[in-house]
Amino acid sequence: MNLADLHVFEAGTGDPVVLLHGLPSPPADLEALAEDLRGHRVLVPHLPGYGHTPHAPGSQGVDAVEAALIEALSLRNVERPLLVGYSMGAFRALSMAGAVRARAVVCLAGFCDISANERASFRGFAEALRAGADLRAMLPGRNIGAKHRAARPADDHVVEAWIDAAPRDVLIEELEDLAAAPALQPRIALLDCPIVARTGEVDAAVGPSHARAIVEVARHGTLEIVPDVGHALLLEDREGTVASIRRACGA
Repeated sequence: MNLADLHVFEAGTGDPVVLLHGLPSPPADLEALAEDLRGHRVLVPHLPGYGHTPHAPGSQGVDAVEAALIEALSLRNVERPLLVGYSMGAFRALSMAGAVRARAVVCLAGFCDISANERASFRGFAEALRAGADLRAMLPGRNIGAKHRAARPADDHVVEAWIDAAPRDVLIEELEDLAAAPALQPRIALLDCPIVARTGEVDAAVGPSHARAIVEVARHGTLEIVPDVGHALLLEDREGTVASIRRACGA
């Protein structure tokens, strides 16, 4: 498989906005934003093993995926995009922002580094998946705030289904690569574009401390903490999150 040949959903015209999905999360969730971002050229790459991009063993490495994304955007003549990343997608956006000369970066429930304990947890999740464990029951509690779960319990099933966004071997490979991923603070410090770090106040998967770490090292950083919201920003706070992205589109 040629990693430069990622499937990329594309809609609209105007300044490019590239939306990067998380681990695991369906690319289709971001494709739905195209209507909200009318007046812009919206691109949603499907990473290896997700959506319409097949998986090739060994293709999930952080560096390999980043190189594939950069080449895919270059082939489509995407210049100075606004990069919007959700969770692991935010990590990828921060990592590649300099290479694609991003005009701004929006990190939704994102992070730029992870602690030793968090790295061990990701390795543990990978081992559990390898052993055949079903992790879907743990996803709502990690990804949705308690207030939203009480008000809309059916959304638990939406988040549980994220585990089906990619095959099990893809998720295992991604988790292991994330556990070994480098810290991005030195790259962020070199960026001269605006960086928005938007996070849920009660995010149990990543948490506000990670958003603060991004803003602390950014030259032009903005921190947005959403009260009573967890990790699933587009599910729990869609209107406010779309507004945040649209504000960044004007940066």
